[in-house]
Amino acid sequence: MKKLLLIGLLLVIAGCGIKTHIDSNKSPDFSEKITKLYILVKQSDSSKPFLYPFVTNFETELTAKGIAFEEYYMDPLSLESEEDIQKKIQDYGPNTVMIISQSESRITHSSHTNSGFGSGFNNGYGGFGGSSSGRTISGGTFDIKIFKPAGKNPVWRANLSADTPSGIKKAVKKANEIFIEKLISDKLIDGPALNQSK
Repeated sequence: MKKLLLIGLLLVIAGCGIKTHIDSNKSPDFSEKITKLYILVKQSDSSKPFLYPFVTNFETELTAKGIAFEEYYMDPLSLESEEDIQKKIQDYGPNTVMIISQSESRITHSSHTNSGFGSGFNNGYGGFGGSSSGRTISGGTFDIKIFKPAGKNPVWRANLSADTPSGIKKAVKKANEIFIEKLISDKLIDGPALNQSK
């Protein structure tokens, strides 16, 4: 009986795990560190629940490391031209430009009996009791590129994914941790990461 309980507990713990992965490719001709960064965030309505906290957490790390930055969120319905955006970049004068886009959002579906608040879409909004079906955004995949300000080809690119059945807050935190670690290991920023609570 104890063995069955232990196995059940291990399965529950495993089910709450966070899965993250990042791959990157850096141009051999690029050896600069990020010192002043312009961040272009390509957003869509479906990406906002994961993308916003991911970018906010990343900017907290940049601030802690003394790296200057400015961000611009590109709306899919924006009427601005490429020239308009390039002008914003030139006016800021960064040494690097980063484009962050979330290429995929993953949603966990669940059906359960709820005795109060805490079920429904987007991590616990909606539901006043009884049987309910919940939809929780539990993961995402990001395409991240770094350019020189006037460059047309990226000097660094990464594909990052993070998932957890416990909701996006933990997935966002872990995604930022491995992102910062990768930037450090690829010698784009100095380490160690500063603002990660254990």
